[in-house]
Amino acid sequence: MTNPERTRHAWRFLAGLLLSSLSLPLYAFNLDSDKPIRVESDNARLDDQEGTATYTGSVRVTQGEALLTADRVVLFRGEAQSLNRMEATGEPATYEQPETEQGPAVYAEGRTIIYQADEERITFEREAFIRQQGDTFRGNRIVYDVAERVVTASSSEDDADDRVEMTIQPGRDSGNDNSN
Repeated sequence: MTNPERTRHAWRFLAGLLLSSLSLPLYAFNLDSDKPIRVESDNARLDDQEGTATYTGSVRVTQGEALLTADRVVLFRGEAQSLNRMEATGEPATYEQPETEQGPAVYAEGRTIIYQADEERITFEREAFIRQQGDTFRGNRIVYDVAERVVTASSSEDDADDRVEMTIQPGRDSGNDNSN
C-alpha cells in the first residue's frame, strides 16, 4: 500500500469509528417513546393557543431513565397534540442517559439543545459536547440527523481558535464506562 492509500484507509477507518461511536449515544434521544415525559421547574406557562409549554428555573425533564436539565425548556406540540419540538437552554443545558440494553451511558451538553421530532434532528449549540465510554466530541455546533445517522459538527465563525475536537479511546475490554 502506498502512503496516499494508507492515509485514505486511515481516514476511512477514523470516519467509520467516529460514526459508530456517535450513532449509539444519540440514538438514546427518543422523545416519542411510549414513556411519559415528566417536567419539574420553578415556573411553568402553558399556552394552548400557541401549543407551547414554557418551563423556567432549574428545569428537569425526565423520560424513563433519561434526564435533561436546563434553565429554560420550551415544549412545542404539533397538530396531533404530540411533542414535535423541544428547546432547552442553560449554562449549560445537559442530557444524561444511563447505560441501557440499547447502548452505553451518554452525557451531552450545550448552551442550547434543540430536538426536532418531525425532522428527526438533534442540535447542540454553543459549547456543544458529547461523551460516551470516554470518547468525546466537541464543537460550537453539533447536529445529529437521527434518520440518516449523520453527525455534522462546526466550529465558531467568530473564533478562529475554536475548532471541532474529537477524542477516541483505544479498545476497551467490555465497552462499558459509565463515568461522566
